[in-house]
Amino acid sequence: MVSEQNLKRILTEHQLTQVRCQEDWSGIVLKQYAELMEHADGTVADARCPEAVNLIERYNEERNLFIQVADIEPILIHCARELSARADLADGEKIITTPCRILAEQGNALELPHTRFVSWKDFFSELGESLEPAPEASPIPPGFFTGLSVPVVSLSGREDIEDYLEERSRTSEGESEDRMMSGTAGSQNIGAVIADAGRKPLLLELLYCPKGCHMGDGVR
Repeated sequence: MVSEQNLKRILTEHQLTQVRCQEDWSGIVLKQYAELMEHADGTVADARCPEAVNLIERYNEERNLFIQVADIEPILIHCARELSARADLADGEKIITTPCRILAEQGNALELPHTRFVSWKDFFSELGESLEPAPEASPIPPGFFTGLSVPVVSLSGREDIEDYLEERSRTSEGESEDRMMSGTAGSQNIGAVIADAGRKPLLLELLYCPKGCHMGDGVR
């Protein structure tokens, strides 16, 4: 996407300053999910990826699923709220770069003071710079919820998410538990988890882009 050395050059040439959050929003958001799941009754969908949330909401409406979408903002939105409100940054525009355009749209809809969200690709285009190839390994891979005390099903890529939701749809329409158990469950034993999902807390980790946000339309 962009090397540290190249980023420093670009920021210097365009008179931009890199700033970082003072709070550990990744840790804070993880704690919020842990607290939410302590009281969850049924399946809860991870809300960090807006495109994945759109899929969940569509299936909830069209297939009568009852998957709760967590009322927890994405980590980058938390970061932006902090930067927008910081007194030491009050004298300039804050530019929040995102791995996908839909997250930029979600952020801009908040109309945070002196704060603008833009995908990496569009940001570099504005500056007249070339974006480097995205890395093969994602800096935001699946596995964010590893360590929580509730079952987690981790799904990345639209196809995997839709396959899971189709199985949930068939289950809700009355297919037998035996049929669910006979399907391909993978390393997470997804079939067994789906069969039990209506009765026990279950967290769905959802990334719309396969294997992580480095596949987003804002970096490729």
